[in-house]
Amino acid sequence: MSQRTPATKGRYDLENSIGYLLNRAAALIAARFDDDLKQGGVSLQAWRILAALSQSEPQSLSELANHTGSELSYLSRSVVQLEKQGLVERSQSMLDKRASQLVRTPTGRALVDELAPKARHVERLSLKDISAEDLHVTLRTLREVCHNLIPHPDAPSAVNRKLTIARRVKQNALAQGEEPTPRRRSATKN
Repeated sequence: MSQRTPATKGRYDLENSIGYLLNRAAALIAARFDDDLKQGGVSLQAWRILAALSQSEPQSLSELANHTGSELSYLSRSVVQLEKQGLVERSQSMLDKRASQLVRTPTGRALVDELAPKARHVERLSLKDISAEDLHVTLRTLREVCHNLIPHPDAPSAVNRKLTIARRVKQNALAQGEEPTPRRRSATKN
């Protein structure tokens, strides 16, 4: 693939746009994984929920929204569907009687166990012929892009719901003394 310089003077070169390329890459990865998801009877959103729960459970709906970057109302509808499919279940929080906690059912855990190797295969396929060093730089760069675009908690309220969610995640992470978007740096400079 030849490299071109970004267009100027009112033209916009999609082939050199980080947003366009990220969106295109994400869409292609999702498309490659879609057949596996269909066989498992779940959507990409459902997979993200199950995968997030496999990282840490139980989680409240708010915690799950933070981990998946999903809008609460959309996430709530997806969780209801997963409950109907018998893949997740709710229980009352031990800490807050008004809140519920979500966990995967044994069927949900089995589905994650079945789909996780397929997800890793698609990821390996997407990274074919990319050196470990290039991958390291790419991941670090993407973390920085995310960090740069998440509104600071003290900034005026964002209108876009995804930015509002990202801002809430950042607020929660800062309140817990964590970095909201890990900005991993290597000991050696690249």
